[in-house]
Amino acid sequence: MNNIPNDYKTHLDKIVADFYKKFDEEDKKRESKKVIDQNYEKIEKRLTELIKKLDKRLVQESIQLLDNSQFMDLMGVSVKTAQNWRDAKLVSFSQIGSKIYYKVADIQELLDKNYRKSTII
Repeated sequence: MNNIPNDYKTHLDKIVADFYKKFDEEDKKRESKKVIDQNYEKIEKRLTELIKKLDKRLVQESIQLLDNSQFMDLMGVSVKTAQNWRDAKLVSFSQIGSKIYYKVADIQELLDKNYRKSTII
């Protein structure tokens, strides 16, 4: 009879220890999940910000057009010079009827292709 309560106590102590161990493990899992969730939210927010910036940049860069008069003003050239550059295929353009348009990116490409770096140090 003396042995039964002792075995019972040992068994109960083991059950309690297992319970606390499992509780601690679950608590650690909850903490880890909380940290993971917080980091995920931070990353998701940052990615959303970056996507918005990229989308805005793409929209700004994708359809910047100048008509022929804006192009001539920007480049400081005459109607004839603009025509000569188009004929010589120095600058890309679109023509709809008698109206001529230039993409800003194509104008930048024209300038980049004809860029001469200074040799002065």
